[in-house]
Amino acid sequence: MLTAMICSGAVSAQFIAGKATRDALYLAHLDVTTLPLMVTVTAGVSILLVFGSSRALRSIAPGTFVPAAFAVSAALLFGSYFLLESAPRAAAQAVYLQIAGLGPMLGSGFWLIATERFDPHTARLNFGRIAGVGTITGLIAALVTERIGATLGIAAMLPLLAAVNLICAWQVRRLAGPQVLTIHDKGMEVAPDLAATSPRSGFRVLAGAPYLRNLAALVLLGTIAAALIDYVFKVEAVEAFGRGDSLLQFFALYYAGVTLLAFIVQSASAPIVLEKLGLAVTTSTPSIALAFTGLGGLIFPGLGGALVARASESTLRSSLFKTGYEIFFTPIAPHDKRAAKSIIDVGFDRLGDAVGGGLIRLLIMLPSASQYMALMGVAIGFSVVAVVVAQRLSRGYIHSLERSLLDRAVELELADVGDITTRTVMMRTMRAPRPVAPRPAGDTTTTRIPTPVNDPEVREILALRSRNREAVLDVLRAEEGLPAPLIPHVIPLLAWDPVAEDAVRALRKVAEERVGELIDALLDPNQPFAARRRLARVFSVCVSQRAVDGLLLGLEDLRFEVRFQCGRSLASILEKNPRIRVDKERIFDVVRREVAVGRPVWESHRLLDTVEADMRSFVDEFLKDRAGQSLAHVFTLLSLVLPTAPLQIAYRGLHTDDPGLRGTALEYLEGVLPPDIRDRLWPFLSDRPRGQRDGRHRDEILADLLRSNESIMLNLEELKRRTGTS
Repeated sequence: MLTAMICSGAVSAQFIAGKATRDALYLAHLDVTTLPLMVTVTAGVSILLVFGSSRALRSIAPGTFVPAAFAVSAALLFGSYFLLESAPRAAAQAVYLQIAGLGPMLGSGFWLIATERFDPHTARLNFGRIAGVGTITGLIAALVTERIGATLGIAAMLPLLAAVNLICAWQVRRLAGPQVLTIHDKGMEVAPDLAATSPRSGFRVLAGAPYLRNLAALVLLGTIAAALIDYVFKVEAVEAFGRGDSLLQFFALYYAGVTLLAFIVQSASAPIVLEKLGLAVTTSTPSIALAFTGLGGLIFPGLGGALVARASESTLRSSLFKTGYEIFFTPIAPHDKRAAKSIIDVGFDRLGDAVGGGLIRLLIMLPSASQYMALMGVAIGFSVVAVVVAQRLSRGYIHSLERSLLDRAVELELADVGDITTRTVMMRTMRAPRPVAPRPAGDTTTTRIPTPVNDPEVREILALRSRNREAVLDVLRAEEGLPAPLIPHVIPLLAWDPVAEDAVRALRKVAEERVGELIDALLDPNQPFAARRRLARVFSVCVSQRAVDGLLLGLEDLRFEVRFQCGRSLASILEKNPRIRVDKERIFDVVRREVAVGRPVWESHRLLDTVEADMRSFVDEFLKDRAGQSLAHVFTLLSLVLPTAPLQIAYRGLHTDDPGLRGTALEYLEGVLPPDIRDRLWPFLSDRPRGQRDGRHRDEILADLLRSNESIMLNLEELKRRTGTS
């Protein structure tokens, strides 16, 4: 974080000071009417540089390429300084080409490295602070530029800028750190549908990713609008201040004011805007601002209207836009990001400048009285289209997070999962059914129940009610399924531990045929709790809508274990029959009830069968992490109505030591969960709880304690019944 902040400050300082120097130096030696042509030429040079860097980044690590580019920039600035005295016009053009052409590519390189070093969730939390340091450092750089221009002249800025570029090269190399190998580099064997593709050109990446194309369109449209309003602003500035050092002071003060406003906006509202309005709206704020202030500029033409429109767009582009825009790249695979990011950041930005320059040359052919209105109106039109395009980005961002989670699935091995609850659930899904123990060799005895009744079903009923384990097992282990008259007598046996698992298997054979009767028993509060919690497991073999409808009613049971097993069975049914209908809002309502309880109740939930059957040697660890069962249940419910595979990987990612995978999982969940569920669930997922966790009313805390006490008493009663102790 510290290195990223230093890098952000240095990169912003050299770029803000460079822009002020560039504009003042160019307008001091060349006519303003040559600016549109210069913008077009600069765009062409920048696009060529982008093609080269995109290709180079496919074989050279960003941690090597980007610092080298900063060093080259420093050398070019020193060269322009020595050229300025003998050929000032050529030097001014060279500086303009370098700052406007190479400068954005350098900034894009820094953010490329930052998006690889931070996972999406950490980026959402910290990119605002990183960009904020850059903003305030840019403000200082603008003020320093103004003072140096006023005392030493414009030329004195060039060697200072070269020195700052060398500092950028040093710090960006530190930020890159050791180069992390990708899955391809490790030589791991992965599933064909999850295997990373071989490195592709940036245009092939863009052609296959609508999400990235929308980002590129947003950059293009925003830049065209900014180029138009920037020209209007500079024309008005030259008319008001003329040329020379006074123009440098004006631009330096302008950039200082914009930077100060950007810092205020970023520090005061960036986290709130990101959380409340989302990434798409945050990223479209410059276009929204330009659309509204442009209308004001039409009503009040002149330097004031142009200044407000340009300043509002620049302020939000340097603050909210930058934070949201860079977060959009965090879930993109590194090889695709390296190939495409500079093309989007710089290539489409320069293309927008070129298109904007062409439009300017066309529009200035109009009569002088109409030029201002025409330029402002076209800028407003492009801004409106940019806002529309930005709204498509949210869904694409979620899809990118899903893809990132699926790509990381091959790295999740069972040994990496540190949480005992998660590991046990995973083991249960892979474990084969327990075989029935055969009788000892030579044992031909059978258990017979003395009865004068000749009806075989009656004899089997008597056997089931005899409490003779061997006689009961003889009936339960029969090859043919249980006849209908036996079902009511088998269900209570689920509460008898010595035969419970055999009763579950026997009922599963006829579950689909007798689903109505079994659902009635599941929902009957007079049935023993142990029978109901095991009966919920029986439905996992079903595939019918009737079974799903009954289990949805079971999710309202007062006992957590019953709800948990109902959720597991629902997930199993949907896996076998995707055509099953499950109401999304109904599941969200169930989840809301689950997460509405306080932490004491949440942590008191436990699975008695899991402890007995699978975790007898891990009781201590299980009791330390009881909240894992509640979390597993909530994720099981969410998987019924949200994409299952990414959600499962996100759940597993929360229980690994990989901060990148955990951050991606948190960011994905923040994007797909309804806000009220997310706010309640977040304290159990994130190390940074959301605001709703703090400051609870005393009555809420007391209610949580009472619910916790009730749950503990229920568990103690069950323990007493099972152990026969007081």
